[in-house]
Amino acid sequence: MPARFPDTTFLAASGTANTTKAKPDTCQVLVTKPGCQVWALGSKRILKSKNWYPGCEIDVENTQYVRTICDDFPMPEILTSWTDKGQFITIQSRIEGIELERAIPSLKKDDLAVIGHQLGQYLLRLRRATDQRMRMLDGRKVIDRRLLKPLPNDTPHGNVTTDQHVRDELESRIAGKTERRIVLALMKKMPTALPFTYSHSDLHEGNIMVKDGQFVGLIDWELAGFYPVWWDYVNSCELLSDYLPAELRHDDALEWFRVYHSIRERPEAAETKALVLKYLGPLDGLKGDTK
Repeated sequence: MPARFPDTTFLAASGTANTTKAKPDTCQVLVTKPGCQVWALGSKRILKSKNWYPGCEIDVENTQYVRTICDDFPMPEILTSWTDKGQFITIQSRIEGIELERAIPSLKKDDLAVIGHQLGQYLLRLRRATDQRMRMLDGRKVIDRRLLKPLPNDTPHGNVTTDQHVRDELESRIAGKTERRIVLALMKKMPTALPFTYSHSDLHEGNIMVKDGQFVGLIDWELAGFYPVWWDYVNSCELLSDYLPAELRHDDALEWFRVYHSIRERPEAAETKALVLKYLGPLDGLKGDTK
């Protein structure tokens, strides 16, 4: 099952990721996808090689940070990392188990409920870490394009500290996509983003590790940072979201983001217009600029 709000910005250059079906016992490729390869080094280590870009080392920083705030949960240990000929390479310990996407055929509904609950407890631990700014650990703006889609001439740094700052960032991504009065009405209904909580930000089935019907950890921390309090739920794996604890559920934010995302990605689609009408209702009496 794909991500609820997939990042489509790389689709033109990407292909289909290949993941091996069987757990390898020796050195061989586990995953190949555009810009990244993951190799098994025996049964206890993995080597990850990905295209270098400014700030890509944040994956290491995030992994080390999570090991300090959730020391009783399994986390990969980064053993070494370096840059070589345009590649950023890490060797790290390997979490036991397999990706949820590979385990799905053998899992029952009760197993998914257990895994979802256990994942939720892990996320609750993460969100104890908060910050006054919406940011990555290295100070940059959060880099998940599903939330902040890149803009021309956008700067990597910013001082996003309030709900209004978040609204301004998100509004700039849909400005001109539909009538101004619709944009104003939608942004007015944005649920509060505060507090900014530490979030994995990439909770799809390929990053959730399971073993014997139990959740055992998360991998790929490149996008993690301090995001709106509702982001991990809005951006979570649909397969498990119904089983997450009530404290993590932000159904109002999910409903809002569905409309926002549809306007941003498919502003002219009939489905988008129907979604806007259903969510906002008639806007005849709303004051505001037109497109």
